[in-house]
Amino acid sequence: MIDQEKRWPILNREDWRRLAGLTLFALILFSSLVLILTFQFLPSRYDLNEGDVSVYNIKSPQKVSYISQVKTREERERAVAAVGPVYTFDPNVVTQQREKAIEVTRRITEIRQDPTTTEQKRESIKRIPALSLPPHIVSYILSFDEPSWRAVVNETVRILGIVMRSRISSDQLAEVKNGVGNLVSADLDERQTAVIMQLAQSFIKENYAYDPEATEKSKREARDSVQPVRYTIEKGETILRDGDIVKATDLEKLEVVGLRNPQLKWPDIIGVSLVTGMLVLILASYLYLFQSNLVANPRRLLLLGFIIVVAVLAAKLTIPGRDIFAYIFPAAVVPMLVAALLDTQLAVLAAIIVALCLGLIANASLELTTLSLVGGLVGLLGVRRIERLNTIFVAGAAVAVANFLVIIGFRLFSGDLEPQRVAMLAFIALVNGALSAALALGTFSLLGHIFGITTTLGLLELAHPNQPLFRRLLLDAPGTYHHSVLVANLSERAAQAVGADALLARVGAYYHDIGKVVRPYFFVDNQIEGQNVHDQLDPKTSAQIIASHVQEGLELARKHGLPSKVRDIIAQHHGNGLITYFFHRATVGAAGEPPDEEEFRYPGPRPQSKEAAIVMLADSVEAITRCSSDHSPEHIDQLIRKVISERLAEGQLDECDLSLRDLDRIRRAFSSILQGIYHPRIEYPQMTRPMADAAAEPVLDRVLGE
Repeated sequence: MIDQEKRWPILNREDWRRLAGLTLFALILFSSLVLILTFQFLPSRYDLNEGDVSVYNIKSPQKVSYISQVKTREERERAVAAVGPVYTFDPNVVTQQREKAIEVTRRITEIRQDPTTTEQKRESIKRIPALSLPPHIVSYILSFDEPSWRAVVNETVRILGIVMRSRISSDQLAEVKNGVGNLVSADLDERQTAVIMQLAQSFIKENYAYDPEATEKSKREARDSVQPVRYTIEKGETILRDGDIVKATDLEKLEVVGLRNPQLKWPDIIGVSLVTGMLVLILASYLYLFQSNLVANPRRLLLLGFIIVVAVLAAKLTIPGRDIFAYIFPAAVVPMLVAALLDTQLAVLAAIIVALCLGLIANASLELTTLSLVGGLVGLLGVRRIERLNTIFVAGAAVAVANFLVIIGFRLFSGDLEPQRVAMLAFIALVNGALSAALALGTFSLLGHIFGITTTLGLLELAHPNQPLFRRLLLDAPGTYHHSVLVANLSERAAQAVGADALLARVGAYYHDIGKVVRPYFFVDNQIEGQNVHDQLDPKTSAQIIASHVQEGLELARKHGLPSKVRDIIAQHHGNGLITYFFHRATVGAAGEPPDEEEFRYPGPRPQSKEAAIVMLADSVEAITRCSSDHSPEHIDQLIRKVISERLAEGQLDECDLSLRDLDRIRRAFSSILQGIYHPRIEYPQMTRPMADAAAEPVLDRVLGE
């Protein structure tokens, strides 16, 4: 008989540490959720809602004085309803219309004086903006002699000033225009009167309009003028009797004396514990099997638990007893944050957990569970990769649409589809989407900063030219700055080609050589032609100075709070590559033993991410292309292939997730950018001096005159 050895999985110390941390996380999350879902926060024994029929005789156990929010709100709404619309007179309209009339009559005067045919003048008058005159009026205008036309202009401006100084509402506008004829001077003939009426009516405009801001201010003042309504409940006072219809004021009284929430029941605790335990177990198993990197990072585990617990706690504090709050509650913000900060697949589990917890809070409501789950899944799909701020708002709009469709679907089941009800549901869905987007946007960067996660908003801020460290690069090392900008353009295009984080690649490229600001004159980017300090140094010292810009860049990055992913790119953009120029100098100049290669290498590590590898390749490609005298497309492509092949041969790309197909896409992206930069230009012919001066004079005169 052959004994078969039982093989058990062997866990090393690091695995045990991760397993212990994950177990602790699961226990804390389970305990927190059970406590939130079962604890009633306000211990009492009456579970009543507005409109219910009371089956109790309830008396107050204590004397309480309080401000009634219900009565105060009713009084304030009554005060606001009594406020009528507010109209305001806008003197700017008077000035604007008078100036417009003067400008138009001046233009007509110019047309009258223009040495063209009558028909051309007629067409010119018809083309004047904001003026529509009948043909016979145009004929009158062109037939007037200069004194008659001047009298028409003056009378028009005079009448317009008189009319526009009075308050004209939209309802009075037609009446005011019709009364213009009564204001025309009797000294003018019929043709002049007709022209004046047409011109004046063209510029009369309402100046006394409804002012929504003033109306809102009046309503706000009316609302604020209402003093809070204070009530006093005496000890032993009857709040509700058996058979009474529960009103909002009754619920408020029950709340202030602490008699509203239901009692804690052991079956409820056990049921919640079973459901919650299964959810947490599934989450922990998923993390252990598929998210080992996240399990190894306690801060990210803490972030995941924090988002879920805070969301469930907020739901517990707002939803019970408030049906409308259940539909407005922005449950989608949880998967949106998890997807944006941690992982999209993990966000699906978070959406399921939060949706089921909200369903338990809302008395096992299938509708609320479905609403939260669908909205959350749509939201996380919308923010799976945030590259612009408006991505969050677009996701919020998608959440609103998804919520509305779910609500309408359940209303179809119940047959409750009145137009007024549908409009209210659409508004609720819109509020839910807006709240989800606003909360996600408001907490996205904050949580990323607290838990050390690189966010899009943080990267966008770092990419701004006025960022202090980036601006220092421009001022102290301008050559490196321009090199970094070109590298950023190359890196962004390449990252887009292979599906990497284009914004991270661009920002990482901006700062990859930031260490050169410490000693910019040691780098050829910033050296004045003909002055190279390395000519006075031995190759080993020069190599150490060149390599030190990586460590100095990391120190500057930490000092200025750059995210960890950007710091990784700074550390990895040279890998552990050989500083070939100075190693070659040392080899040629060695009298005895050849120099040690390790003393001429960058500190590393090799690129660990696609973005770091792309920046490494872009850095090398930009430098070697700039140094080349041949910028033909064929030669540029040959240089790019050479750089990529060398980095592959050196093993610098062994630890990043780039395939050969990705490298070919990167090559094509680099080639398209560099060929655009170094494309041939037309050589302009030299102008003779007199012609150049003659051409420049009117330009200079115009510029200096402006």
